[in-house]
Amino acid sequence: MNRTLCAVLAGLLASPLAIAGEPWLKPGDLQVRHDIQMLVDDGVIDIPISEWPIATSDVASALDKAQQKYGLEPASGDASKARSGFTLSAGQYAAFLRLKRLVSPEDTGFFAELRGAARPEELRTFRDEPRDEYEFAAGYAGFFGEHLGGRLELAVVDSPPDGDNFRLDGSYLAGRLGNWILTAGAQDRWWGSGWQGSLILSNNARPVPAIALDRAESTPFESKWLHWIGPWRLTTFLGYMDANRGDYDHPLLFGFRVAARPLKGLELSLERTAQFCGQGRSCTWSDFWNLWRGNDNAGENVSAKDEPGNQLAGWGVRWASPIGGWPYALYWQHTGESIDNHIPRPYRSFDVVGGEVWGDLDAGSSWRLDLEYANTLCGGTENGQKLWDCAYNNGIFYGSGYRYKGRVLGYSTDGDSRQYGARFLLLPEDDSTWSFMVRYSELNRGGYVNDIQNFVAPGPEDWWSFDVSYRRPVPKGWVEIGVGADQEDRKWNDTSAFLPRGTLTWHYGF
Repeated sequence: MNRTLCAVLAGLLASPLAIAGEPWLKPGDLQVRHDIQMLVDDGVIDIPISEWPIATSDVASALDKAQQKYGLEPASGDASKARSGFTLSAGQYAAFLRLKRLVSPEDTGFFAELRGAARPEELRTFRDEPRDEYEFAAGYAGFFGEHLGGRLELAVVDSPPDGDNFRLDGSYLAGRLGNWILTAGAQDRWWGSGWQGSLILSNNARPVPAIALDRAESTPFESKWLHWIGPWRLTTFLGYMDANRGDYDHPLLFGFRVAARPLKGLELSLERTAQFCGQGRSCTWSDFWNLWRGNDNAGENVSAKDEPGNQLAGWGVRWASPIGGWPYALYWQHTGESIDNHIPRPYRSFDVVGGEVWGDLDAGSSWRLDLEYANTLCGGTENGQKLWDCAYNNGIFYGSGYRYKGRVLGYSTDGDSRQYGARFLLLPEDDSTWSFMVRYSELNRGGYVNDIQNFVAPGPEDWWSFDVSYRRPVPKGWVEIGVGADQEDRKWNDTSAFLPRGTLTWHYGF
């Protein structure tokens, strides 16, 4: 064992993680996301919010600072005035209390979860839904001793399409070194401000096993020259992808993202992912160096035989209340299948744009409305040239492309699509959550019949989708039920279908 590895392990054992919850808040919980975004957008806490999972230590630290600043007393339920004269609204205080409970030491231990779906949803969103008809999971989430934490989750699935009846999805082990968390496991990742999907990494596919390094708390730089950057977060990971692909088995998946909040309400991010290596392909440090430098465009800045792999790059911006003091936010995610060699920018690009508003109701209830548009046809903003079968595909990784176990890692509609969506969230004072969603999706718009480069629709299809879900706390857990339907107009074979669906999840902690 070399000295570097020994030093890292010693650091992990010397630096405890946050004394609350488990190390990471995973994507998928609409209530938790709404609560964090509302408190950040309303100025109660200040942390980056465009990337999931979010470190529990970051949320816990931000809540502690708010409690001290505003004189809050969670034990008494008194949203009293702070010394500064600031007062939390009933909805803000309800969100504060929910998050305080979530990151508390009591929110750890063994759990069991039973999930079922009659026709699982094809176009997945931020909400975590059952992937298969019958699923049973059990495990432990919390801390293993004083310095290590994680989640162990074993799931048994009945007749899954990918053939994996036993899964460890969601499991990970994490340790802290100073203000950094080193994590190994299979975690869902969501990069971007969209609610309907993310262009670069979403929970549409099952999580890729990876080793990751993240900041534990998004504190600003202490230097007066860099303090203006504000709270910032850096994430990088290296994952090991699947076999039985249509191109190369077991490629590596690299990811790098940095996000910062330099102005009130403004969050900026830069992000990159890349597939490289794989059985039968060159896998050297020179390949990774070419990938990191952006030398991956065959015939332009690297020879065809030295092209390292398939790379996506992009940026995101989210700005809450840029004009006026009303509760609204605008966001934009811009991602390209490659990088322009002449001007550093995403090239062969596609986009997500959206806006959201939120507010309080009576007695601590709150609501949120999100409107979102997504386009996954390459070439949307450079020069008007449209490139079909470009998004999530590549000349090297062509048979399966930017996909894991048959599902795209990015936006669930796959390439060559357009989608318009709206979601309304209602959070009553009893801590339940209602979600109402409607979407119109134009899938595989330029595809020919039996298009093997689109894993959702073999040809052009238009879908109307409607979904309603209700989640309610029950003793030692919660229950969630969802119903929905897709009206599918399959233009490629002149047929249509109305396909209802339903989901049921019961989570029990003990």
